[in-house]
Amino acid sequence: MIELDECENRLLQAALKAMGSAYVLWGIKVGAAVVAEDGCVYEGCNVESWVSGLGTCAERCAINHAVLHGNRCIKEIAVVMDAKNDAEPRPCGACLQYIYDFAQSARLKIVMAKAEKGKILLEKVRIKTIEELLPLAYRK
Repeated sequence: MIELDECENRLLQAALKAMGSAYVLWGIKVGAAVVAEDGCVYEGCNVESWVSGLGTCAERCAINHAVLHGNRCIKEIAVVMDAKNDAEPRPCGACLQYIYDFAQSARLKIVMAKAEKGKILLEKVRIKTIEELLPLAYRK
């Protein structure tokens, strides 16, 4: 099991809270939270639509929330998904590029976890950098 620092734990709890607001029609609930350059945490959740391409992922929602409040640089992000899904928790390819676009550095940490019954499953927590998950990102 992984040891979490205070920031990682705070982000996971914020992402878990945001996951509760997800608007899911056919998929899985996902929540995300970012720490922006001002030190504040901004949350987001996935919002789905019956029309393909109209929904948004939790990660992009959280980043957009930070941008709305004047922050265009994020220091860290957490993503939490419902444990009902068999897949490893991680951002999709589009979100990885979006995270990279706003990342303070290529070493930005992405904390990924699953949750069940309102609790983070600590044995399912993974931490990777954006650089590890998207080694060939389109660069700034």
